[in-house]
Amino acid sequence: MIDSNEMLRYIYETSDMGCYGIQSILDTAGEGPFHDALQEQLTEYARLREEADGRLRRRGIAPEGVGAMAKLSSRMMSGLKTLTDRSPSHIAEMMIEGNTMGMTKSIQHLHDYKEEDDVRALANQLLKTEENNIRQMKQFL
Repeated sequence: MIDSNEMLRYIYETSDMGCYGIQSILDTAGEGPFHDALQEQLTEYARLREEADGRLRRRGIAPEGVGAMAKLSSRMMSGLKTLTDRSPSHIAEMMIEGNTMGMTKSIQHLHDYKEEDDVRALANQLLKTEENNIRQMKQFL
């Protein structure tokens, strides 16, 4: 079982990683509808991150984002995966894989969180965002 502070930390870290992941491939996406979709997802992750940040700070907790090694690893993997194929289809596939992993972890955390409160509501918004991101990326496959 996890408490509300741990859930808020998870929401913050996950949305921070979502922002970082999108930012690492946004320039590769070119211009147009695909780029716009990624920008929209970035905006939503940033909103969730800021909401979790505010709630943690009101509790006297300084949020910690994704570590430098995880960011470096993510950037390197994105770079390698797009080295030979920068098509929207390939990048959309990468995004779907990332969001699917995020959904799985979010569902696990929600199962371990027993409270019915505003923190659960925020966690459900994160899950819904991940689901919507997958749905949105499918059109670019």
